[in-house]
Amino acid sequence: MLVACLWLCVLASGTWASNDLYQRVEAWQAGFPAVALGQPLYHSHALIHFYQARGFKTLWVAENGLTEQAKQLIHEIDSIGNEGLLPEDYSAALFVQWLREPAALSTELLDAELLLSDRFLTLVNHLSAGKTDPNQVAEQWRAPLVSDQGLVFLEKMAAGQALATVLDSARPQQARYRRLIDALAQMRALATEPWPAFSLRPSIKREGRDSRLPDIARRLQLLGDLDVQWSGSSLDADLIEAVRNFQRRHGLQQDGDIGPETFRALNVTPAERAVQIMVNLERWRWLDSDLGKKFLLVNIAGFDLRVIENDDRILQQPVIVGRDYRKTPVFSDKIRYLVFNPTWTVPAKLAIQDKLPEIKANPNYLAEYGFTVYRGGSQDIVDPSTVDWATVNAKNFNFRLVQAPGPLNALGQVKFMFPNSHDVYLHDTPARELFDKHQRAFSSGCIRVADPLLLAELLLKEEGWTREQIDQLVASGVTKTVPLKTPVPVHIEYWTAWVDSRNTLYFRNDIYQRDRVLYESLIQPLSPPAAH
Repeated sequence: MLVACLWLCVLASGTWASNDLYQRVEAWQAGFPAVALGQPLYHSHALIHFYQARGFKTLWVAENGLTEQAKQLIHEIDSIGNEGLLPEDYSAALFVQWLREPAALSTELLDAELLLSDRFLTLVNHLSAGKTDPNQVAEQWRAPLVSDQGLVFLEKMAAGQALATVLDSARPQQARYRRLIDALAQMRALATEPWPAFSLRPSIKREGRDSRLPDIARRLQLLGDLDVQWSGSSLDADLIEAVRNFQRRHGLQQDGDIGPETFRALNVTPAERAVQIMVNLERWRWLDSDLGKKFLLVNIAGFDLRVIENDDRILQQPVIVGRDYRKTPVFSDKIRYLVFNPTWTVPAKLAIQDKLPEIKANPNYLAEYGFTVYRGGSQDIVDPSTVDWATVNAKNFNFRLVQAPGPLNALGQVKFMFPNSHDVYLHDTPARELFDKHQRAFSSGCIRVADPLLLAELLLKEEGWTREQIDQLVASGVTKTVPLKTPVPVHIEYWTAWVDSRNTLYFRNDIYQRDRVLYESLIQPLSPPAAH
Protein backbone atom coordinates (compact mmCIF):
# COMPACT_ATOMS: atom_id res chain seq x y z
CA MET A 1 0.00 0.00 0.00
CA LEU A 2 2.80 2.41 0.91
CA VAL A 3 4.58 1.69 -2.36
CA ALA A 4 1.42 2.27 -4.36
CA CYS A 5 0.80 5.60 -2.61
CA LEU A 6 4.36 6.65 -3.29
CA TRP A 7 3.86 5.90 -6.97
CA LEU A 8 0.66 7.95 -7.11
CA CYS A 9 2.38 10.90 -5.44
CA VAL A 10 5.14 10.79 -7.97
CA LEU A 11 2.62 10.89 -10.80
CA ALA A 12 0.93 13.86 -9.21
CA SER A 13 4.22 15.74 -9.02
CA GLY A 14 4.61 15.63 -12.78
CA THR A 15 7.63 13.30 -13.04
CA TRP A 16 7.49 10.23 -15.23
CA ALA A 17 6.79 7.09 -13.25
CA SER A 18 5.23 3.88 -14.44
CA ASN A 19 2.64 1.60 -12.90
CA ASP A 20 3.90 -1.02 -15.34
CA LEU A 21 7.34 -0.68 -13.75
CA TYR A 22 5.79 -1.24 -10.33
CA GLN A 23 3.97 -4.31 -11.64
CA ARG A 24 7.13 -5.68 -13.22
CA VAL A 25 9.08 -5.40 -9.96
CA GLU A 26 6.25 -7.08 -8.08
CA ALA A 27 6.38 -9.97 -10.55
CA TRP A 28 10.10 -10.48 -9.89
CA GLN A 29 9.44 -10.50 -6.17
CA ALA A 30 6.78 -13.15 -6.76
CA GLY A 31 9.37 -15.36 -8.41
CA PHE A 32 8.80 -14.66 -12.10
CA PRO A 33 11.96 -14.39 -14.28
CA ALA A 34 13.60 -10.99 -14.63
CA VAL A 35 13.83 -10.35 -18.37
CA ALA A 36 13.49 -7.40 -20.73
CA LEU A 37 12.97 -7.80 -24.47
CA GLY A 38 13.70 -11.49 -24.00
CA GLN A 39 17.13 -10.83 -22.51
CA PRO A 40 18.03 -11.87 -18.96
CA LEU A 41 18.56 -9.20 -16.31
CA TYR A 42 21.57 -9.96 -14.12
CA HIS A 43 20.82 -7.60 -11.22
CA SER A 44 17.13 -7.95 -10.44
CA HIS A 45 17.61 -7.59 -6.66
CA ALA A 46 19.54 -4.34 -7.08
CA LEU A 47 16.94 -3.08 -9.56
CA ILE A 48 14.11 -3.83 -7.16
CA HIS A 49 15.83 -1.84 -4.43
CA PHE A 50 16.70 1.01 -6.79
CA TYR A 51 13.23 1.52 -8.30
CA GLN A 52 11.38 1.10 -5.03
CA ALA A 53 13.59 3.76 -3.44
CA ARG A 54 12.88 6.25 -6.25
CA GLY A 55 9.14 5.64 -6.47
CA PHE A 56 9.38 3.76 -9.78
CA LYS A 57 10.57 6.80 -11.67
CA THR A 58 12.53 6.04 -14.80
CA LEU A 59 16.17 7.08 -15.21
CA TRP A 60 17.07 6.35 -18.83
CA VAL A 61 13.81 6.95 -20.69
CA ALA A 62 11.19 9.68 -20.80
CA GLU A 63 7.76 9.68 -22.40
CA ASN A 64 9.30 10.78 -25.70
CA GLY A 65 12.15 8.24 -25.79
CA LEU A 66 15.73 7.89 -24.58
CA THR A 67 17.23 10.58 -22.37
CA GLU A 68 20.56 12.19 -23.24
CA GLN A 69 22.33 10.23 -20.51
CA ALA A 70 20.91 7.01 -21.98
CA LYS A 71 22.38 7.95 -25.35
CA GLN A 72 25.72 8.69 -23.68
CA LEU A 73 25.62 5.31 -21.94
CA ILE A 74 25.02 3.56 -25.26
CA HIS A 75 28.03 5.31 -26.80
CA GLU A 76 30.16 4.30 -23.79
CA ILE A 77 29.03 0.68 -24.08
CA ASP A 78 29.61 0.65 -27.83
CA SER A 79 33.23 1.78 -27.31
CA ILE A 80 34.05 -0.31 -24.20
CA GLY A 81 36.15 -2.62 -26.36
CA ASN A 82 38.80 0.09 -26.08
CA GLU A 83 39.31 -1.12 -22.49
CA GLY A 84 39.48 -4.78 -23.40
CA LEU A 85 35.88 -5.59 -22.44
CA LEU A 86 33.22 -6.97 -24.79
CA PRO A 87 30.44 -4.60 -25.96
CA GLU A 88 28.18 -7.60 -26.53
CA ASP A 89 28.20 -8.31 -22.78
CA TYR A 90 26.18 -5.11 -22.39
CA SER A 91 23.73 -5.54 -25.32
CA ALA A 92 25.58 -2.98 -27.44
CA ALA A 93 24.12 -4.02 -30.80
CA LEU A 94 20.53 -3.67 -29.60
CA PHE A 95 21.20 -0.30 -27.96
CA VAL A 96 22.94 1.10 -31.03
CA GLN A 97 19.95 0.02 -33.12
CA TRP A 98 17.76 2.10 -30.81
CA LEU A 99 19.82 5.16 -31.67
CA ARG A 100 19.40 4.47 -35.36
CA GLU A 101 15.67 3.67 -35.15
CA PRO A 102 14.25 5.58 -32.15
CA ALA A 103 10.69 5.03 -33.34
CA ALA A 104 11.06 1.30 -32.67
CA LEU A 105 11.24 2.08 -28.96
CA SER A 106 7.85 3.71 -28.63
CA THR A 107 6.16 0.55 -27.31
CA GLU A 108 9.21 -0.82 -25.48
CA LEU A 109 10.28 2.06 -23.24
CA LEU A 110 9.83 0.11 -20.01
CA ASP A 111 11.98 -2.75 -21.30
CA ALA A 112 14.56 -0.24 -22.49
CA GLU A 113 14.68 1.35 -19.04
CA LEU A 114 15.22 -1.96 -17.26
CA LEU A 115 17.76 -3.26 -19.76
CA LEU A 116 19.79 -0.03 -19.66
CA SER A 117 19.85 -0.04 -15.86
CA ASP A 118 20.86 -3.68 -15.75
CA ARG A 119 23.63 -3.33 -18.32
CA PHE A 120 24.88 -0.20 -16.56
CA LEU A 121 25.16 -2.23 -13.35
CA THR A 122 27.02 -4.98 -15.20
CA LEU A 123 29.41 -2.48 -16.76
CA VAL A 124 30.32 -0.66 -13.55
CA ASN A 125 30.79 -3.96 -11.73
CA HIS A 126 33.21 -5.08 -14.44
CA LEU A 127 35.07 -1.77 -14.40
CA SER A 128 35.41 -1.71 -10.62
CA ALA A 129 36.12 -5.40 -9.89
CA GLY A 130 36.76 -7.17 -13.20
CA LYS A 131 34.60 -9.35 -15.40
CA THR A 132 36.35 -12.58 -14.47
CA ASP A 133 36.87 -14.28 -11.13
CA PRO A 134 40.63 -14.70 -10.57
CA ASN A 135 39.98 -17.78 -8.48
CA GLN A 136 38.38 -19.45 -11.52
CA VAL A 137 41.18 -18.78 -14.02
CA ALA A 138 44.14 -20.37 -12.19
CA GLU A 139 45.67 -16.99 -11.45
CA GLN A 140 46.32 -17.62 -7.74
CA TRP A 141 45.45 -13.93 -7.43
CA ARG A 142 43.93 -13.16 -4.05
CA ALA A 143 41.80 -10.21 -5.04
CA PRO A 144 40.01 -8.24 -2.33
CA LEU A 145 36.48 -9.43 -1.76
CA VAL A 146 34.24 -6.92 -3.54
CA SER A 147 30.48 -7.02 -3.11
CA ASP A 148 28.10 -5.91 -5.84
CA GLN A 149 28.93 -2.19 -5.90
CA GLY A 150 26.93 -1.37 -9.02
CA LEU A 151 23.97 0.01 -7.10
CA VAL A 152 26.20 2.69 -5.55
CA PHE A 153 27.07 3.96 -9.03
CA LEU A 154 23.46 3.76 -10.23
CA GLU A 155 22.41 5.88 -7.27
CA LYS A 156 25.09 8.43 -8.23
CA MET A 157 23.44 8.66 -11.65
CA ALA A 158 20.04 9.10 -10.04
CA ALA A 159 21.49 11.90 -7.89
CA GLY A 160 22.41 13.83 -11.04
CA GLN A 161 26.10 13.06 -11.48
CA ALA A 162 27.38 13.06 -15.06
CA LEU A 163 27.74 9.63 -16.65
CA ALA A 164 31.41 10.18 -17.54
CA THR A 165 32.18 11.13 -13.94
CA VAL A 166 30.42 8.06 -12.55
CA LEU A 167 32.14 5.65 -14.94
CA ASP A 168 35.53 7.20 -14.22
CA SER A 169 34.94 6.69 -10.50
CA ALA A 170 34.29 3.00 -11.18
CA ARG A 171 37.51 2.50 -13.14
CA PRO A 172 40.89 1.76 -11.52
CA GLN A 173 42.30 5.09 -10.39
CA GLN A 174 45.93 4.26 -11.20
CA ALA A 175 47.51 6.15 -14.10
CA ARG A 176 49.03 2.90 -15.33
CA TYR A 177 45.55 1.62 -16.17
CA ARG A 178 44.80 4.64 -18.36
CA ARG A 179 48.18 4.41 -20.07
CA LEU A 180 47.57 0.74 -20.83
CA ILE A 181 44.28 1.65 -22.54
CA ASP A 182 46.23 3.94 -24.89
CA ALA A 183 48.73 1.14 -25.55
CA LEU A 184 45.87 -1.19 -26.51
CA ALA A 185 44.75 1.31 -29.14
CA GLN A 186 48.31 1.53 -30.49
CA MET A 187 48.66 -2.23 -30.83
CA ARG A 188 45.28 -2.56 -32.51
CA ALA A 189 46.26 0.16 -34.98
CA LEU A 190 49.38 -1.84 -35.85
CA ALA A 191 47.37 -5.02 -36.36
CA THR A 192 46.69 -4.02 -39.97
CA GLU A 193 50.43 -4.02 -40.76
CA PRO A 194 51.99 -7.09 -42.43
CA TRP A 195 53.88 -9.02 -39.75
CA PRO A 196 55.67 -12.01 -41.33
CA ALA A 197 57.74 -14.09 -38.93
CA PHE A 198 61.52 -13.82 -39.10
CA SER A 199 63.57 -16.99 -39.12
CA LEU A 200 65.28 -17.40 -35.75
CA ARG A 201 68.70 -18.19 -37.20
CA PRO A 202 71.31 -17.21 -38.03
CA SER A 203 71.87 -14.55 -35.36
CA ILE A 204 72.97 -11.09 -36.47
CA LYS A 205 75.84 -9.49 -34.56
CA ARG A 206 77.47 -6.05 -34.63
CA GLU A 207 78.33 -4.92 -38.19
CA GLY A 208 76.81 -8.14 -39.51
CA ARG A 209 75.03 -8.05 -42.87
CA ASP A 210 71.73 -9.82 -43.38
CA SER A 211 68.85 -9.58 -45.84
CA ARG A 212 66.39 -9.38 -42.91
CA LEU A 213 67.79 -6.09 -41.59
CA PRO A 214 65.58 -3.67 -43.63
CA ASP A 215 62.44 -5.47 -42.45
CA ILE A 216 63.77 -5.57 -38.88
CA ALA A 217 64.43 -1.82 -39.02
CA ARG A 218 60.92 -1.19 -40.35
CA ARG A 219 59.42 -3.24 -37.53
CA LEU A 220 61.47 -1.43 -34.89
CA GLN A 221 60.24 1.87 -36.34
CA LEU A 222 56.61 0.75 -36.11
CA LEU A 223 57.16 -0.28 -32.49
CA GLY A 224 58.81 3.03 -31.60
CA ASP A 225 62.29 1.66 -30.85
CA LEU A 226 63.98 3.18 -33.93
CA ASP A 227 63.35 6.90 -34.25
CA VAL A 228 65.56 7.62 -37.29
CA GLN A 229 65.22 6.70 -40.95
CA TRP A 230 67.47 3.71 -41.51
CA SER A 231 68.89 2.69 -44.87
CA GLY A 232 72.07 0.91 -43.84
CA SER A 233 73.35 -2.48 -44.91
CA SER A 234 74.66 -3.85 -41.60
CA LEU A 235 73.83 -3.92 -37.90
CA ASP A 236 75.23 -0.45 -37.27
CA ALA A 237 75.19 1.82 -34.21
CA ASP A 238 71.68 3.24 -34.86
CA LEU A 239 70.14 -0.17 -35.30
CA ILE A 240 72.02 -1.63 -32.33
CA GLU A 241 70.63 1.12 -30.10
CA ALA A 242 67.11 0.41 -31.38
CA VAL A 243 67.57 -3.31 -30.75
CA ARG A 244 68.74 -2.57 -27.21
CA ASN A 245 65.65 -0.43 -26.64
CA PHE A 246 63.49 -3.28 -27.83
CA GLN A 247 65.35 -5.79 -25.67
CA ARG A 248 65.04 -3.57 -22.61
CA ARG A 249 61.28 -3.22 -23.11
CA HIS A 250 60.89 -6.98 -23.44
CA GLY A 251 63.12 -8.10 -20.58
CA LEU A 252 65.81 -9.58 -22.83
CA GLN A 253 69.57 -9.46 -22.58
CA GLN A 254 70.49 -5.98 -23.82
CA ASP A 255 73.50 -6.87 -25.97
CA GLY A 256 72.30 -5.31 -29.23
CA ASP A 257 72.71 -8.61 -31.07
CA ILE A 258 69.66 -10.11 -32.77
CA GLY A 259 69.51 -13.72 -31.65
CA PRO A 260 66.70 -16.29 -31.31
CA GLU A 261 65.14 -14.70 -28.20
CA THR A 262 65.02 -11.28 -29.82
CA PHE A 263 63.63 -12.73 -33.04
CA ARG A 264 60.90 -14.54 -31.08
CA ALA A 265 59.88 -11.27 -29.43
CA LEU A 266 59.94 -9.44 -32.79
CA ASN A 267 57.71 -12.14 -34.25
CA VAL A 268 54.92 -11.61 -31.72
CA THR A 269 52.18 -9.87 -33.70
CA PRO A 270 50.43 -6.65 -32.60
CA ALA A 271 47.19 -8.63 -32.31
CA GLU A 272 48.89 -10.99 -29.85
CA ARG A 273 50.29 -8.04 -27.92
CA ALA A 274 46.79 -6.55 -27.81
CA VAL A 275 45.58 -9.73 -26.13
CA GLN A 276 48.42 -9.43 -23.64
CA ILE A 277 47.35 -5.88 -22.84
CA MET A 278 43.70 -6.89 -22.50
CA VAL A 279 44.42 -9.45 -19.79
CA ASN A 280 46.60 -7.00 -17.90
CA LEU A 281 43.82 -4.41 -17.97
CA GLU A 282 41.61 -7.05 -16.35
CA ARG A 283 44.24 -7.64 -13.65
CA TRP A 284 44.15 -3.93 -12.90
CA ARG A 285 40.39 -4.14 -12.40
CA TRP A 286 40.91 -6.91 -9.83
CA LEU A 287 43.32 -4.83 -7.79
CA ASP A 288 42.38 -2.88 -4.67
CA SER A 289 42.04 0.78 -5.65
CA ASP A 290 43.95 1.97 -2.56
CA LEU A 291 47.51 0.64 -2.70
CA GLY A 292 48.74 2.98 0.04
CA LYS A 293 50.78 6.18 0.04
CA LYS A 294 53.99 4.17 0.49
CA PHE A 295 54.14 0.56 -0.65
CA LEU A 296 56.25 -2.17 -2.18
CA LEU A 297 55.28 -3.49 -5.58
CA VAL A 298 56.67 -6.81 -6.80
CA ASN A 299 56.03 -7.81 -10.41
CA ILE A 300 56.56 -11.56 -10.60
CA ALA A 301 56.66 -11.72 -14.41
CA GLY A 302 58.99 -8.70 -14.53
CA PHE A 303 61.39 -10.01 -11.82
CA ASP A 304 61.21 -6.54 -10.35
CA LEU A 305 60.63 -4.80 -6.99
CA ARG A 306 59.76 -1.14 -6.59
CA VAL A 307 59.06 1.06 -3.61
CA ILE A 308 56.52 3.76 -4.38
CA GLU A 309 55.90 6.79 -2.18
CA ASN A 310 53.41 9.52 -3.08
CA ASP A 311 53.32 8.15 -6.66
CA ASP A 312 57.13 8.44 -7.03
CA ARG A 313 59.41 5.44 -7.44
CA ILE A 314 62.06 5.77 -4.72
CA LEU A 315 63.69 2.35 -5.12
CA GLN A 316 63.87 -0.33 -7.80
CA GLN A 317 65.65 -3.68 -7.62
CA PRO A 318 65.72 -6.98 -9.48
CA VAL A 319 64.23 -9.97 -7.69
CA ILE A 320 64.18 -13.76 -8.05
CA VAL A 321 60.75 -15.43 -7.98
CA GLY A 322 59.34 -18.95 -7.83
CA ARG A 323 59.96 -21.63 -10.40
CA ASP A 324 57.06 -22.65 -12.62
CA TYR A 325 56.27 -25.63 -10.38
CA ARG A 326 56.59 -23.50 -7.21
CA LYS A 327 54.89 -20.36 -8.37
CA THR A 328 55.04 -17.20 -6.29
CA PRO A 329 51.40 -16.37 -5.44
CA VAL A 330 49.72 -13.04 -6.08
CA PHE A 331 48.35 -11.26 -3.03
CA SER A 332 48.63 -8.12 -0.90
CA ASP A 333 49.70 -7.82 2.72
CA LYS A 334 51.84 -5.61 4.98
CA ILE A 335 55.47 -5.95 6.02
CA ARG A 336 55.29 -5.98 9.81
CA TYR A 337 58.84 -6.82 10.89
CA LEU A 338 62.37 -7.59 9.68
CA VAL A 339 64.63 -10.37 10.93
CA PHE A 340 68.40 -9.83 10.69
CA ASN A 341 70.76 -12.82 10.62
CA PRO A 342 67.76 -15.14 10.42
CA THR A 343 67.72 -18.86 10.95
CA TRP A 344 65.90 -20.89 8.32
CA THR A 345 63.48 -23.64 9.17
CA VAL A 346 63.13 -25.62 5.97
CA PRO A 347 59.45 -26.16 5.08
CA ALA A 348 58.55 -29.84 5.36
CA LYS A 349 57.78 -30.22 1.65
CA LEU A 350 61.10 -28.65 0.62
CA ALA A 351 62.99 -30.72 3.17
CA ILE A 352 61.69 -33.91 1.58
CA GLN A 353 61.79 -32.87 -2.07
CA ASP A 354 64.98 -30.77 -2.11
CA LYS A 355 67.12 -31.44 0.95
CA LEU A 356 66.70 -35.18 1.40
CA PRO A 357 68.30 -35.98 -2.01
CA GLU A 358 71.20 -33.62 -1.13
CA ILE A 359 71.69 -35.36 2.25
CA LYS A 360 71.68 -38.79 0.62
CA ALA A 361 74.20 -37.67 -2.01
CA ASN A 362 76.57 -36.02 0.50
CA PRO A 363 76.80 -37.37 4.07
CA ASN A 364 78.42 -34.10 5.20
CA TYR A 365 75.81 -31.84 3.59
CA LEU A 366 74.03 -30.90 6.82
CA ALA A 367 77.24 -30.01 8.64
CA GLU A 368 78.72 -28.13 5.70
CA TYR A 369 75.64 -25.91 5.38
CA GLY A 370 75.07 -25.35 9.09
CA PHE A 371 71.90 -27.36 9.64
CA THR A 372 70.70 -28.61 13.01
CA VAL A 373 68.38 -31.61 12.89
CA TYR A 374 65.42 -31.84 15.28
CA ARG A 375 63.01 -34.70 15.86
CA GLY A 376 59.74 -33.59 14.25
CA GLY A 377 58.25 -30.57 15.96
CA SER A 378 60.16 -31.12 19.20
CA GLN A 379 63.32 -29.50 20.50
CA ASP A 380 65.13 -32.86 20.59
CA ILE A 381 68.35 -32.54 18.60
CA VAL A 382 69.26 -35.51 16.42
CA ASP A 383 72.84 -36.36 15.47
CA PRO A 384 72.54 -36.74 11.67
CA SER A 385 75.36 -39.32 11.66
CA THR A 386 73.09 -41.67 13.63
CA VAL A 387 70.38 -41.61 10.94
CA ASP A 388 70.39 -44.14 8.11
CA TRP A 389 69.36 -41.57 5.52
CA ALA A 390 69.23 -44.18 2.77
CA THR A 391 66.08 -45.58 4.39
CA VAL A 392 64.39 -42.21 4.89
CA ASN A 393 61.64 -41.29 2.46
CA ALA A 394 58.60 -39.04 2.19
CA LYS A 395 56.47 -41.35 4.33
CA ASN A 396 58.82 -41.73 7.29
CA PHE A 397 60.62 -38.36 7.20
CA ASN A 398 60.16 -36.98 10.71
CA PHE A 399 62.87 -34.34 11.00
CA ARG A 400 62.98 -30.57 11.20
CA LEU A 401 65.97 -28.93 9.52
CA VAL A 402 67.06 -25.54 10.87
CA GLN A 403 69.91 -23.65 9.23
CA ALA A 404 71.99 -21.35 11.43
CA PRO A 405 72.71 -17.72 10.47
CA GLY A 406 75.77 -17.23 8.34
CA PRO A 407 77.08 -16.71 4.80
CA LEU A 408 75.50 -19.96 3.55
CA ASN A 409 72.06 -19.38 5.07
CA ALA A 410 69.44 -19.58 2.32
CA LEU A 411 67.74 -16.43 3.61
CA GLY A 412 70.96 -14.42 3.65
CA GLN A 413 71.33 -11.53 6.08
CA VAL A 414 67.75 -10.30 6.40
CA LYS A 415 64.17 -11.29 5.70
CA PHE A 416 61.09 -9.07 5.42
CA MET A 417 58.06 -10.64 7.04
CA PHE A 418 54.39 -10.25 6.18
CA PRO A 419 52.86 -13.38 7.78
CA ASN A 420 50.52 -15.07 5.29
CA SER A 421 48.98 -18.43 4.51
CA HIS A 422 51.41 -18.97 1.61
CA ASP A 423 54.50 -18.75 3.87
CA VAL A 424 55.98 -16.37 1.30
CA TYR A 425 58.20 -13.41 2.16
CA LEU A 426 61.08 -11.27 0.85
CA HIS A 427 64.65 -12.17 1.76
CA ASP A 428 68.33 -11.99 0.96
CA THR A 429 70.20 -14.85 -0.72
CA PRO A 430 73.79 -16.06 -0.89
CA ALA A 431 73.27 -17.02 -4.56
CA ARG A 432 74.14 -13.57 -5.90
CA GLU A 433 75.14 -14.85 -9.34
CA LEU A 434 71.49 -15.56 -10.22
CA PHE A 435 70.74 -11.83 -10.41
CA ASP A 436 72.90 -11.66 -13.54
CA LYS A 437 70.26 -13.70 -15.40
CA HIS A 438 67.51 -11.78 -17.22
CA GLN A 439 64.95 -14.56 -16.56
CA ARG A 440 64.98 -15.17 -12.80
CA ALA A 441 62.43 -17.83 -11.79
CA PHE A 442 64.63 -19.94 -9.50
CA SER A 443 63.15 -19.83 -5.98
CA SER A 444 60.76 -22.14 -4.13
CA GLY A 445 58.11 -19.41 -4.00
CA CYS A 446 59.66 -16.70 -1.83
CA ILE A 447 61.09 -13.53 -3.35
CA ARG A 448 64.83 -12.95 -3.21
CA VAL A 449 65.95 -9.32 -3.25
CA ALA A 450 69.12 -8.06 -4.98
CA ASP A 451 70.10 -5.44 -2.38
CA PRO A 452 68.14 -6.29 0.77
CA LEU A 453 70.18 -4.08 3.10
CA LEU A 454 69.34 -1.03 1.00
CA LEU A 455 65.67 -2.00 1.23
CA ALA A 456 66.04 -2.49 4.99
CA GLU A 457 67.65 0.93 5.30
CA LEU A 458 64.74 2.55 3.49
CA LEU A 459 62.09 0.78 5.57
CA LEU A 460 63.82 1.42 8.90
CA LYS A 461 64.74 5.04 8.26
CA GLU A 462 61.49 6.27 9.79
CA GLU A 463 62.09 3.92 12.74
CA GLY A 464 65.28 5.83 13.59
CA TRP A 465 67.78 3.31 12.22
CA THR A 466 70.89 4.30 10.28
CA ARG A 467 72.76 2.21 7.73
CA GLU A 468 75.71 2.06 10.12
CA GLN A 469 73.51 0.49 12.81
CA ILE A 470 72.16 -2.03 10.31
CA ASP A 471 75.66 -3.00 9.17
CA GLN A 472 76.82 -3.40 12.78
CA LEU A 473 73.87 -5.67 13.55
CA VAL A 474 74.52 -7.80 10.47
CA ALA A 475 78.24 -8.05 11.32
CA SER A 476 77.42 -9.25 14.84
CA GLY A 477 75.78 -12.40 13.52
CA VAL A 478 73.10 -12.10 16.21
CA THR A 479 69.55 -12.93 15.17
CA LYS A 480 67.32 -9.90 15.88
CA THR A 481 63.71 -9.11 15.03
CA VAL A 482 62.93 -5.45 14.33
CA PRO A 483 59.21 -4.55 14.20
CA LEU A 484 57.88 -1.72 12.06
CA LYS A 485 55.77 0.78 13.98
CA THR A 486 53.89 1.45 10.76
CA PRO A 487 53.51 -1.71 8.64
CA VAL A 488 54.23 -1.12 4.95
CA PRO A 489 51.84 -2.52 2.30
CA VAL A 490 53.36 -4.99 -0.14
CA HIS A 491 51.58 -5.94 -3.36
CA ILE A 492 52.84 -9.05 -5.14
CA GLU A 493 51.45 -8.87 -8.66
CA TYR A 494 51.73 -10.51 -12.06
CA TRP A 495 52.02 -8.07 -14.97
CA THR A 496 53.11 -9.13 -18.44
CA ALA A 497 52.42 -5.69 -19.95
CA TRP A 498 52.57 -2.18 -18.52
CA VAL A 499 53.35 1.43 -19.48
CA ASP A 500 55.67 3.53 -17.34
CA SER A 501 55.38 7.24 -16.52
CA ARG A 502 57.37 8.08 -19.68
CA ASN A 503 54.77 6.27 -21.79
CA THR A 504 57.16 3.44 -22.61
CA LEU A 505 55.36 0.15 -23.20
CA TYR A 506 56.91 -2.97 -21.67
CA PHE A 507 56.19 -6.65 -22.17
CA ARG A 508 57.40 -9.69 -20.26
CA ASN A 509 57.18 -13.40 -20.90
CA ASP A 510 54.18 -15.12 -19.38
CA ILE A 511 56.37 -17.31 -17.17
CA TYR A 512 53.45 -19.09 -15.48
CA GLN A 513 51.34 -19.43 -18.66
CA ARG A 514 48.41 -17.45 -17.27
CA ASP A 515 47.59 -14.96 -20.03
CA ARG A 516 45.91 -17.38 -22.43
CA VAL A 517 43.68 -18.91 -19.74
CA LEU A 518 42.59 -15.46 -18.58
CA TYR A 519 41.96 -14.24 -22.14
CA GLU A 520 39.77 -17.24 -22.94
CA SER A 521 37.74 -16.54 -19.80
CA LEU A 522 37.56 -12.82 -20.59
CA ILE A 523 36.04 -13.35 -24.05
CA GLN A 524 33.39 -15.82 -22.87
CA PRO A 525 29.83 -14.45 -23.09
CA LEU A 526 28.19 -13.78 -19.75
CA SER A 527 26.24 -16.71 -18.34
CA PRO A 528 22.53 -16.18 -17.65
CA PRO A 529 21.82 -15.47 -13.98
CA ALA A 530 20.99 -18.46 -11.80
CA ALA A 531 17.32 -19.02 -11.10
CA HIS A 532 16.14 -18.11 -7.59
